[in-house]
Amino acid sequence: MKIRVLVIAVCILLMLIVVSLIESFQHNYTDSPVESDVIVMLGGDGPHRMQKAAELYKDGYADKVIITPVIESDELSQSSALAMEYGIPEEALILEEDATSTYSNATETIELMEQFDMTSALIVTSDYHIKRSKYIFEKLNEGRFDFRYIASYEEDDRWYEGPGAFYVWYSEYIKLWAYRLDIYRWSE
Repeated sequence: MKIRVLVIAVCILLMLIVVSLIESFQHNYTDSPVESDVIVMLGGDGPHRMQKAAELYKDGYADKVIITPVIESDELSQSSALAMEYGIPEEALILEEDATSTYSNATETIELMEQFDMTSALIVTSDYHIKRSKYIFEKLNEGRFDFRYIASYEEDDRWYEGPGAFYVWYSEYIKLWAYRLDIYRWSE
C-alpha cells in the first residue's frame, strides 16, 4: 500500500513538472494597444523597448510615458535623452529612478499612477519578459488599474529565435517561479 501511494505521488509530481515546463515556453503573449493614460517602458534589454514606447506614443495611445527606471547613460537604452531622440517630448516623460527589479518596476509604476490619478497603462517590455511582468503587475494591481501588456521585439526576432534562447528560457523560468513562491528578492 505504501509503495502504491509513493508511486502515485511521484507520478503526480512528474506530471506537474512536465506541465510547468510546457507552460514555461509560452512567452509569445501580447495585447493589442488601446488608448490609455500612460505608456510604461520597463528598462533594460536594448533600445527596442524604447522604440516600441515611442511608436505607441506617436500613434496617440497615451500622452505620458513612464520610464522605469530612468538611467541617464549613453550605454543603456533607458534614458530621457534616448526617449526624446525617438520623438517623445520631455514634457511627456515621467522619470522613475528607484526601481531595481520587475517587482519594484510594478510598485513604483502603481505609486506614480496613483499620484497622477491614472487608471490605465500600456506596459512595454521584451516578449520574453511579458509573462513575469504581467504576473507581478496583476498581483500588485488588485483590480485598481487596467493594464495591457505590449511586447517589443529585437529586430522582429522572437526571444526563442536568438542565440541565447536557452539562457532566456531558463532565467525567466527560475525568476517566474521565484515570484510565484514569493522569493523574488533572491531571484534578480
